[in-house]
Amino acid sequence: MNRRFLFTLTLLPAIAMGQPDRFVPSSPVDAVSLYVIPTDGFPEQYAASIARALTKETGQWVKSSLLIPSGVNEPFPGTNQYPADDYLPFGLKAAKQLADTNARTYFIVLTDRDINSRAQNFRFQYSFHSPMARTSVLSVARLVYEKDGTVAPAEVINLRAQKMLMRIVGEMKLGWQRTTDPTDLMYSPIMSIEDIDRMSIVHSIERRRLR
Repeated sequence: MNRRFLFTLTLLPAIAMGQPDRFVPSSPVDAVSLYVIPTDGFPEQYAASIARALTKETGQWVKSSLLIPSGVNEPFPGTNQYPADDYLPFGLKAAKQLADTNARTYFIVLTDRDINSRAQNFRFQYSFHSPMARTSVLSVARLVYEKDGTVAPAEVINLRAQKMLMRIVGEMKLGWQRTTDPTDLMYSPIMSIEDIDRMSIVHSIERRRLR
């Protein structure tokens, strides 16, 4: 099944609907806190839904850009995986083009391609981060499938993507620390889709509210 078509059908409209405001949103007079940048086969409309949902979830002012071609054209030899490192320059490039950013704006690049670091220390990576470049890349390529290779239900795909996005925002903007608690969004290391399914957004947020 074409991954782009599958993703367009299933991902994230539910996230932007019916979500309670868990935090007081930031003032829109401030610069954008996070920019979501769709690339490759990631649909623009779902990037916009993500931005709205993250604003509600986190209180950070989140916007999405139009689709930007990645220019990442060469997978690793003998694989369908693309170097995650090559997506990291997006943040600095976008900062020069988007007037409502500042030196603290963080960028999340969304791709439907499978990614890995150039070091290839793992079989694959769901996401890759560079605080210095103020950029993370999130791949949804493996979020749409179960362990046995079958396509996951739409609500499962939605929730997985939401968890991974909240994980990035938590670490890069909210100061959340990684943990060995397998039910927490900041659990590390994530080695399988079962690890993501085990994590709880509600548990993670409530846990930090009580601190």
